[in-house]
Amino acid sequence: MARDTGANLTDVTCSGATTANILTTNQGSQPPQINAVNSGTDLVTITIGGNDVNYLGSMVTYSCQNSGGTNCGTVDRGAINTALGTVGQKIENVVNAVKARAPQARILLVSYSTLLPDTGGCTGVPLTADQRTFERTVAARLAQAYIDTANRTGATLVRLATASHGHDACAADPWVEKYKPASGRTTYHPNEAGMKAAASLVKSALG
Repeated sequence: MARDTGANLTDVTCSGATTANILTTNQGSQPPQINAVNSGTDLVTITIGGNDVNYLGSMVTYSCQNSGGTNCGTVDRGAINTALGTVGQKIENVVNAVKARAPQARILLVSYSTLLPDTGGCTGVPLTADQRTFERTVAARLAQAYIDTANRTGATLVRLATASHGHDACAADPWVEKYKPASGRTTYHPNEAGMKAAASLVKSALG
């Protein structure tokens, strides 16, 4: 995107980040990501909140358990549901912090890629029917949090969650990887096609 638009990119994204890692809390040696935003910043893209509600973490835990893995951990659905109740406000706090530091910036909220098909499952995504239902609910509530936050703050919503329907991990043309991807790829994370699609949506949002 930066190459195509001539933008000067500052990338402070970090795998595993939560909203706290954007606003207040170091992530390893990386300071809070909000420190990269200043009065001269004119565009900020944000994807956050999934780790606040253990979205991927729970999918990986279930997949590990169902694949005969060891030390897989457990999934606390109560804690996830509680976190889902506050994640929208946390995402809104991130948007408001960006606004405070960069009042002229355009803010794009890029929602998460769809990971599961609307019905059923597939080899390579080892979740039970009950687990798939639960994870679809988590995904839907996250997507709704993005819609609500965009409506409340005036940020531009980039609807990757919607655009990626039909390109889940089980699809013929997947935009995300399965549980055990090829070397160099990341479990249940976007592949090249998924990132190109996200870039295309961002370009469209920018007009």
